[in-house]
Amino acid sequence: MPKRQLLRANKLKEKHAQLGPQTANEYLAAGIEAEEGGEKWRAGDAAKSSRFFMRAIDLYKAGLERFPDSFDLAYNKARLQYDISQHPRLLAQLPTSTNDLLELALKSHRLALKLKQDNADVLFNTAQVLTSLGELRVEGSSTNPAERDDALNKFQEAMELFQRCLAVQEYQLNEAQSMTIDVPMADSLANEADDHPNTRGPDSQCREEEQWASIIEPITSDALLDTTIAQIETLTMICGLIISQDPAGLPWLEDYSRPLLQRATSLVEETDRGQEVSLSVANFKCAFADTAFRTGRLDLRSYQEELKFAFGTDVDPLSSVQWLCDRADAYITLTASIGSTTQSASPKEDVLPQLNDVQWKYLTKALADLTAATKLPNVPNLAKIHLRRGDCELLRYCLGKAPSFYKQAIQNTTMLLRNAEIYYRGAAKFAKVEMAGPEEAEALNREAVVSSLNGDSGKLMTYMDRIMKTIDEMRDEGLLMTEDIDCLAQQLT
Repeated sequence: MPKRQLLRANKLKEKHAQLGPQTANEYLAAGIEAEEGGEKWRAGDAAKSSRFFMRAIDLYKAGLERFPDSFDLAYNKARLQYDISQHPRLLAQLPTSTNDLLELALKSHRLALKLKQDNADVLFNTAQVLTSLGELRVEGSSTNPAERDDALNKFQEAMELFQRCLAVQEYQLNEAQSMTIDVPMADSLANEADDHPNTRGPDSQCREEEQWASIIEPITSDALLDTTIAQIETLTMICGLIISQDPAGLPWLEDYSRPLLQRATSLVEETDRGQEVSLSVANFKCAFADTAFRTGRLDLRSYQEELKFAFGTDVDPLSSVQWLCDRADAYITLTASIGSTTQSASPKEDVLPQLNDVQWKYLTKALADLTAATKLPNVPNLAKIHLRRGDCELLRYCLGKAPSFYKQAIQNTTMLLRNAEIYYRGAAKFAKVEMAGPEEAEALNREAVVSSLNGDSGKLMTYMDRIMKTIDEMRDEGLLMTEDIDCLAQQLT
């Protein structure tokens, strides 16, 4: 999420209220007031909240047209655009896509960055926008090479901006630590001011009240840790692109990550964020191991050891939903990578059952983690967790098809399909409660596909207008085999 840095001022009678904003500060005040209205309604009325936020953006935009050098107007406009893009309920109220809003936010951030190139907040936020755009580019395994190349470029630019942000933060932290405040002198000056209360006339007092000031939070180790974690997370996403875009980049990735992970370990000692850092480091190590495995630099046994070591910390997994879900994702990624290598390398007949044993084992472990996550209190994104559970059952089901013909999968075909259908149906119900429209549609579509594989094509026909896209996505994710697609095609004709 973007770093928030709003401006505040005393509540005064607005000199130009009847004329609308006339100065940069008045545009800023009006925009902030509109933002506060949006925040008030964010949880309850998404439509009303989005209208307030768009009003704020319009005010910042109008202010910039008259005062193009106002960093505060540029910063607030850019930050708010990105903030909206990260909230699906708000975005659903707007006639624009996530990608289009992110592109607007990036353009706005570049303007703010041009006005103040050494501002740590705008450096950090610009990098965040770039990473969000990069993630959109690589969603789904069927993404074309041009988009993956664009994603890699955006991730790399984000890394550069995070590094600049970190340099600014470290400089500011060092400056703050080196400064000493003479408290007695400060008290003396304050007392002297009290002794001369009338040295400022009414006009000067009014002018002081009308002054605005940016609320700049002091730089702490937590701020440096925020940036370091963001770098690790971006580097984790780069891992998935290295194989297709730059296979020779693996040694660079390893060299670049080493000091980054060391810095995170050092900074966390001054905070209480050990679990957060451990999780980001674990995710990177698993992503790096997966990349090394896919490029032939790591064998399967070593890959499993790396995964076990990455999540084998002192953190209690049963205390963290995110920990359980991320570990489940790591298990699923491992099974997918085994599947990719078996398809490309055509292993010997006596080796394939052993590989299938490993896949079945880790998919079962992933299901166990996801199930445990749903039982924790106050679980966020339950719809996504149930979608993932349905995916796991379909991945196990697919092991019973060619070329694996895995015995356990074949024996449990009916149960696996029934479980997947139940999980997708549950995901749709939770998505409706959470007002997560995209997740609800995805869950309903996938439930219809699985229901059809179970012999009931009624739901499949209900969602005819959008089902083909779902089938293509499920095929690309390895959730449907050729035999299944042929069966579905017959039912649709």
